[in-house]
Amino acid sequence: MTQKLELTSIISKYYLNGINESVIWDIKNNILNIKFSSPSKEMLGNITFHNFPLEDSKIGINNTTQLNKLISVTNNSLDIKYIKNKDIPYKLIIADHNFTLNYTLADLMLIPKSGDIKDNIDFDIKAVIDNDSIHSIVKAKNAIAESEIVVIKSSLNDDNDYLIELEFGGNIEHANKISFFIPNIEIINTLRDFKTQYNSNMIKEIMHCNKDMHYGEMYINLEGIMKLEFSNEEKTLTSTYYLIAKNS
Repeated sequence: MTQKLELTSIISKYYLNGINESVIWDIKNNILNIKFSSPSKEMLGNITFHNFPLEDSKIGINNTTQLNKLISVTNNSLDIKYIKNKDIPYKLIIADHNFTLNYTLADLMLIPKSGDIKDNIDFDIKAVIDNDSIHSIVKAKNAIAESEIVVIKSSLNDDNDYLIELEFGGNIEHANKISFFIPNIEIINTLRDFKTQYNSNMIKEIMHCNKDMHYGEMYINLEGIMKLEFSNEEKTLTSTYYLIAKNS
């Protein structure tokens, strides 16, 4: 059994409100692993969830929008299982006390490959992303909805402590802008002034879909890679995202 809120939370973290429709759920030893990438390939990610109640398998989810609609009619505790043909799952069955859902699984060959990120990226800056920061970043983006760019750069406060500044509104000098500052950053390598820009819509959706997580971290590589990592309080669910900077 699994809880509806738990399942929808897992799905939301790769679906990102419609950015990623098609993924492979890889289950081994009751650990669910989902790799994904945005259609533009400017974001790669991975979801890991422990204690997932399905036997070892790889299943293709080709239409997450439809899966979400089916799950939305259910309540509370859910029983999840497969229907197989010659040991190959071809339907996902999700049931509660009132409803039984039949979701047709996709051929794994039809699911786009997500790509991989090298594990040896050297990050220069680390910062904690708490719930207040998540909500503030979403609010800042919503206030500058017409711009698709957030400029991320170093900044100093009045005590000459380094901050990470997220400037929403793009890099056009006379545009309306909102800046949000992340304090208490950890400098991993020698810090220099930097200025990069990312897809603000992508960052907003990642933050919004991880607002239920207990803990988050932001890592920045000054050459243009950002890593966002979140976990729940029990450490049973983690979500990781790598974003590639946009050209200036």
